[in-house]
Amino acid sequence: MASRGLRVRGLRSWSANREEVRLRFRCTGCGKCCTGKGGRVRVNDREVEELAAATHSSISEFKRKFTRAVEEDVGGQKRTQLVLKQTSDDKQCIFLQGSKCSVYQARPTQCRTFPWWPQHLVSDYDWQLAAADCEGIQVTQEDKQDTIPAYSFDDVMSETILHDIHRSGENFTYDELQQMLRDLKEVEPDFVAQYKAEFFDKFSRRIVYNDDEVTVLDSFFDGAVKPTRSFVFNDRLHLTQSEVALIKMPDANSEAEPEFDRSTLALEVHRALCLPLAWLPKRDKPVRIAVLGAGACALPLFLLEHHSSQELGQLDAVEPSSQVNSIAQRCFGVNAAVQRDSRLVIHEKMGEAFLDEQEEDAVLDMLVIDVEAGESCDGVRAPPLGMLDSDFLHTAKRLLVPGGFSQLM
Repeated sequence: MASRGLRVRGLRSWSANREEVRLRFRCTGCGKCCTGKGGRVRVNDREVEELAAATHSSISEFKRKFTRAVEEDVGGQKRTQLVLKQTSDDKQCIFLQGSKCSVYQARPTQCRTFPWWPQHLVSDYDWQLAAADCEGIQVTQEDKQDTIPAYSFDDVMSETILHDIHRSGENFTYDELQQMLRDLKEVEPDFVAQYKAEFFDKFSRRIVYNDDEVTVLDSFFDGAVKPTRSFVFNDRLHLTQSEVALIKMPDANSEAEPEFDRSTLALEVHRALCLPLAWLPKRDKPVRIAVLGAGACALPLFLLEHHSSQELGQLDAVEPSSQVNSIAQRCFGVNAAVQRDSRLVIHEKMGEAFLDEQEEDAVLDMLVIDVEAGESCDGVRAPPLGMLDSDFLHTAKRLLVPGGFSQLM
């Protein structure tokens, strides 16, 4: 999907009473849900039959011209799945013409059930992420018009079930799945209510802290290795600033600090930023590492957990935002870490200023630059242009010991 700008409002907690949540949506026919690089619309054999008829093709011809096979993880198992092809530039579905679907009457279940997909209904955070890609989803006070329908979870849960069944690999069309669900509800009237209760139990995000600018979330997903705590800026919900695994999901009303799992890194970018440690030559003394853009200190605290004081001496965590530093201390265990481990030194300043203040040369064994531009944008701009400037890079090089590394996100 091609993302639009997020219309900012504070995230709301759904955990207290989801029955009162209302989801406002009306399809505008904009076609944006059919756009975006890497799009995958899954189709099964029954849907291929209907699509082949709609395009006046044989089944084999349709598969050859309009589908491709991909490997997907379904229920923890790898499975080969047919998906519709994208255009040659990978910007949209091959059947999108202008803003309209050329096979609309035969469109697959995945398309028919949008936006009521399970991943959109976990929390207000996930619903607002979906709204960034769909102008039909209304999320702000200004959007509240009487003409825009407001749906409860009971109103849309049947669509979510159909999407879930289709995603699991069942070989039926949308209409066939609808009829099956109607028949099932006659035999088991409580089926949808039971599914909804199980869905709420298996997938949840809870707001730990939020204000006009930032939100801290605890997330639990059935099948995930562990729950996590993360924080995002409200104008850049698509970009997780920091995330750390939890030993277990904290109780909803508990104000006690959770037990963090420092044995792993939740974000792939942090795992990648650790790689140069394996390449550092052996030193006679403990190494010194500086992390620019430390955020909630997920990476610094992981490094301190896994390296003794004989291996890692000082770790400089540089974060210019007083708000981020406050959240790190309040919600991510940084306050306790500073008191417990004198190797961790927090610097509330810009990364450029931190480097300029270092009077001696060759003081850092490793410099990690985990900084984004800090602007609302569709993707991630990292690092800022100022950290690609020759003066900045020369300063960074001057501060590195021979054989040291500078690692950029």
